[in-house]
Amino acid sequence: MHARRLAFTLLAVALCALPCGAGARTHRTRTAHAKSFRGLTPAGNGVVMAVLSGDTLTLRDGRVVRLAGILAPRRAQTGRQADGEGTHAAWPLAPESRAALEALVLNRTVGLMLGGTDHDRYGRVLAHLVIRDGQGRRPLWVQDALLRQGWAELAPHPDAPKGLAPLRRAETYARDHGLGLWADPFYAVRDPDTAAQSEGRYAVVSGRVLDAADARDRVYLNFGANRRTDFTVEIDRRDMAAFRARQLSPLDLKGRMVEVRGWVEEHNGPMIRVTNPDQIVTTDGRWPHRRPTRKGKDAAPDSTPRAEGTPPATEP
Repeated sequence: MHARRLAFTLLAVALCALPCGAGARTHRTRTAHAKSFRGLTPAGNGVVMAVLSGDTLTLRDGRVVRLAGILAPRRAQTGRQADGEGTHAAWPLAPESRAALEALVLNRTVGLMLGGTDHDRYGRVLAHLVIRDGQGRRPLWVQDALLRQGWAELAPHPDAPKGLAPLRRAETYARDHGLGLWADPFYAVRDPDTAAQSEGRYAVVSGRVLDAADARDRVYLNFGANRRTDFTVEIDRRDMAAFRARQLSPLDLKGRMVEVRGWVEEHNGPMIRVTNPDQIVTTDGRWPHRRPTRKGKDAAPDSTPRAEGTPPATEP
């Protein structure tokens, strides 16, 4: 009798605890998801009628939407196309990337979330897309899903809002597991000596900053001894405001291991132009923030830990 009473009591306690625990988990999930969209503004809904590439689609109302914050493989095109792209050869796995986006959104209603510039130079809407099934489940963030599957690279635009760390984690998961694009050497992370192999396209380069120089209207991060031929990062003076807003200084990166992403071009060797702090990530520890002075200039680096940055693209 005593054993049965004890068993009944334990069962009752367990049943009472389940709703509370489930509720707590649901609350944590919703809170975390809400934080993911911090800095983004809802901009209505639309039904996806066609998928043009792994990051571009058209809605029933005629709008062309370019998925903000990511970059999918370019398909082969000749002349100006509906998605705004000009002539270029196809990148590997472009059909697979397009099929992945199509499987997620075709003929479905998507919610548009805007952050920063809401149209690109081709007139396409720059938006994050969310799918809600109406059954109380967590909404599906389309960019997050594509990055986690490995069918796109993280590439936030110059004025992308902060708070997109979940997208970086999604890409990191795919990279660590060799999923999608990350299984193809074409998309491999380059070192400074092989950065030139990615000239003309978006790439991730990892290496040590040997020197950081302030040249009046620009800041340069040099990754080799020869500034005329080795890989370099250039930051225009106009874009330094974004670094100061986060109390960061690229000059503090001298001697640090970093990961930089962007479009690789030829300018006295391979070079990436950085327009957003999120294009640079320290990989050997935190990037210290600077205490702003009263004159608005940077003080010496503070030892207070600073959250890591991440990556954008200035091209579609």
